[in-house]
Amino acid sequence: MRTFPQAARADVSHLSREAIARLRALLLADSCEQTLQRAQHEALASQLRGQTDVDSVLERELAEAGAARVHEALADIDHAIARLDAGTYGACEECGLAIPFERLEAIPAARFCVACSGRRLRLTR
Repeated sequence: MRTFPQAARADVSHLSREAIARLRALLLADSCEQTLQRAQHEALASQLRGQTDVDSVLERELAEAGAARVHEALADIDHAIARLDAGTYGACEECGLAIPFERLEAIPAARFCVACSGRRLRLTR
């Protein structure tokens, strides 16, 4: 994560207390949902361990991949909650500009504004 000089940092006061409370609630609800999904993926993968038929092996690999994706999502949610607690939530981690409430409402764990997110996607292709 980049750190920005005080003058370059976004003024995250664009988020009202009500907006922050709503976003925190969305993050916590998503965390609960993701935790449940992780448990389901891990239980299925565990149940299929030792099975050697092609279908079981494929299903186990898919369950393990799902658990890994959920693990990443939970890490993003935890990071967003830490940023909420630190007062830096709502600022793009790349450019430091404010992330609009509408984007945060759609993707509460968003770390980047739309422009920076697009640039990052193009760089990874």
